[in-house]
Amino acid sequence: MTLAEFKRWLKKFDENKDGKISKEDLQEAVRSNGGWFRRIKVHRAVKSADVNGDGSIDEDEIMNLAEFALKHLGIRIVSY
Repeated sequence: MTLAEFKRWLKKFDENKDGKISKEDLQEAVRSNGGWFRRIKVHRAVKSADVNGDGSIDEDEIMNLAEFALKHLGIRIVSY
């Protein structure tokens, strides 16, 4: 999956359309794709990616989430 595809996929789950992915949005995204992991892993993913500490992942933090996915979930997201 490319980074652009990853961003488009995540944006589909931005429930309130604020341009940010919350823990709940991320949990729903994972479930919709047939995956499941505990809320603690979603919490860790958001905490790891959320540089500004607002509790959600914005456009500038998506790459951090992609790096978390590779390191902890084995999901590879390429930047091209």
